[in-house]
Amino acid sequence: TSRPPPWQPRRLLCPAPLQPLRPLARHRTRPVAAPPGASAAGGGEAQALAAEFMTSERVKVAAMLGLALALCNADRVVMSVAIVPLSQAYGWTPSFAGVVQSSFLWGYLVSPIIGGALVDYYGGKRVMAYGVALWSFATFLSPWAAARSLWLFISTRILLGVAEGVALPCMNNMVLRWFPRTERSSAVGIAMAGFQLGNTIGLLLSPIIMSRTGTFGPFVIFGLFGFLWVLVWISAITGTPGEHPQISAYELEYITKGQKLVKPQVQGERLRKIPPFRNLLSKWPTWALISANAMHSWVTPINLTLG
Repeated sequence: TSRPPPWQPRRLLCPAPLQPLRPLARHRTRPVAAPPGASAAGGGEAQALAAEFMTSERVKVAAMLGLALALCNADRVVMSVAIVPLSQAYGWTPSFAGVVQSSFLWGYLVSPIIGGALVDYYGGKRVMAYGVALWSFATFLSPWAAARSLWLFISTRILLGVAEGVALPCMNNMVLRWFPRTERSSAVGIAMAGFQLGNTIGLLLSPIIMSRTGTFGPFVIFGLFGFLWVLVWISAITGTPGEHPQISAYELEYITKGQKLVKPQVQGERLRKIPPFRNLLSKWPTWALISANAMHSWVTPINLTLG
């Protein structure tokens, strides 16, 4: 390259002036709008959130699930009270009374597994409706079956166990679809409170009802309540929040944003993929859950049967 003549001054290369640093733009997710009636002053927002939850459609789902599980246990434990007068009326031996008591568990043995598969395929709302209708029919039919044949009466108890096996899988499915991740424990708590309430109702009210209406009075009354529950469930509850015609825009957005890791199930969508059972059974947490539930399922029916 040619150099400039010595008589020409050299131009100094000056760096460009420094620009002030600007903070990097961060991607922010749009927050969920505040519930209607919320105010920034004091605890107005917390009160509005509590009021929104208590009047929301999702808490109605949890309440209906709790009532279903209450009926589930009430229909189950009524035999623990009725077994004494029935044994005296029909001359059952203690060993045969044990056969009658255990007949419920014959149907309940495998139905939760089958019920879980049905729930994954058809959805929790539909399977729960059929399950409650079927076990209410079996409960309502018990007096007629006992008057016709002893083995027909046992068959109704087996049918009761088969139908009630779908209750907990349906409850889990509906909680998954209707509640954000931060509220699922609360929803399960509400539903399981109904499950334990059914024990109290069945063991407390059955003797009172029997003293006024006869031995089979609780079977008829609890069965009728089950049919009434099915009518309300079908007319007022939907399988997913997006299908509900009366859900507010705020609640739908709140549920949707709280289920970021869960793919929403649209109407008519069915899960066809087989779960990785081999991978699940190779994990210690899986066996810990199985062991805990096995011990619970072993002790609880014995306590309920013995009263």
